[in-house]
Amino acid sequence: MICVSVATESRRMAMADMLTAARQADLLELRLDRFGRAPDVRDLLAAKRKPVVVTCRRPADGGAWQGSEDERLALLRQCVIDGADYVEVELDVADQIRPFPGCKRVVSYTALTETPADISDRYDEARAKRPDIIKLTTRARTPEQAWPLVQILAKASVPTVVVGLGPASVTLDVLGKKLGAPWAYAALGRGLESYPGEPTIEELEAVYHYRSIDRATRLVGVTGLDDRARYAIAALNACFADRNLPTRCWPVAIGNPGLFRKIARAVKLAGVIVDDAHQGAIPGMATEVDPSATEAGAADVLLEHAGGWRAYQTAAAAGVAALESTLGARTPGGTLKAKFVAVVGTSGLACGVGRAAQALGASVIVVGHGRDEAHRLAERLGCRYVLLEALYGTLHDVLVVCPSGEATEHHPGTPAVHPGYLRPGMTVLDLTASIAASPLLRAAEDRDCVTVPPKQLFAEVLARQFHLLTGEHASREVLTEALDRCAERDGLV
Repeated sequence: MICVSVATESRRMAMADMLTAARQADLLELRLDRFGRAPDVRDLLAAKRKPVVVTCRRPADGGAWQGSEDERLALLRQCVIDGADYVEVELDVADQIRPFPGCKRVVSYTALTETPADISDRYDEARAKRPDIIKLTTRARTPEQAWPLVQILAKASVPTVVVGLGPASVTLDVLGKKLGAPWAYAALGRGLESYPGEPTIEELEAVYHYRSIDRATRLVGVTGLDDRARYAIAALNACFADRNLPTRCWPVAIGNPGLFRKIARAVKLAGVIVDDAHQGAIPGMATEVDPSATEAGAADVLLEHAGGWRAYQTAAAAGVAALESTLGARTPGGTLKAKFVAVVGTSGLACGVGRAAQALGASVIVVGHGRDEAHRLAERLGCRYVLLEALYGTLHDVLVVCPSGEATEHHPGTPAVHPGYLRPGMTVLDLTASIAASPLLRAAEDRDCVTVPPKQLFAEVLARQFHLLTGEHASREVLTEALDRCAERDGLV
């Protein structure tokens, strides 16, 4: 189930919000601590159209109750009598609100600043209180903080809801659904979140396909916990649904590699889509490395294989395929053959791009900040190199900008290419761009260059990753429609 909080200061607004939320949610949380004065709970409960869980939180638990503790507990007892479907009561006062026929008790424990080291002990205490549901709410900024909660969900002996305050919020929501959690919390819309990081109902449904997840669902981890990861999850999940496959993407951070391996085993991940920041470390986590990842020295996909992991790299081949597609769309029969391709950057991805372009008949020129790095990559590719300042006087038809691979205190990040030298007819591929066009791509378009749209490139990468994960071909229409919906929700179109 998906639960939405109703947290207004007046009875009239609460009635309206309960009606609105009932159209989308399965369960409503009525926050009595947010009311300006004690409401007539009986009227509110009589008007409910979906089951209601009543809460009245103390400030120490993230609430706004200003009355006495005796008054608060009396209000919750009255809600039990007046027909609440669930009443949330804190672990330390659970004995003061006894079980009552027709109303289920949610015994809760909250830690707003951390996930306590003894959280499993608090869980055992809650189990001893004869709860119908246990709810744990803790701060979970990192995988290390979320791991104890993952362990509790995996071994829960009582229906358990876990709320991770912070980046791990959706991670725990999706995992909870697979492991049988009775519900997850969501906001009606952006700006209405009960806590930072809380997903909206639309995100749970459209991006994570929450309602379709069950114990039989195979999970694929997508690392990063950023907008790019969210877009990848939305597009891949749309393709899984389109093919009626019992697989869904799960947002997860890597953190400590050793801990990540434990989480992957506990959740039985079928695969992992890896964000840019961790691709260099991934081959070291694999038991087998595909030639694509060996060549690049980096991997963006891990697949479960024979009890271990096999690492793959898809971005280089996808980038060159997107280049070919763009050239062919502009000029019938247009290819990279006999084109001069300047590859900016000396990372493993740059090596993979260079090798793939050479296989299609292109002449590659390595462009780097540092002479030693550029020379080494040029030797690997059997091509010539120039330093970045010489790029502007070097003849080339295609410009490909890759993540640098040269981050030092003198040359941090990706080499900055000045767009003033671009001439009409050149083709530009920016592998450092996100979903939206980068400043370099916008400048290239202003100079009548041919550019590879970031969305097209992203869809090409995702299509290859989907094929690795499933052995099936993704619908490009489904991929692009899912990416467009995400961009529209984020106001990028």
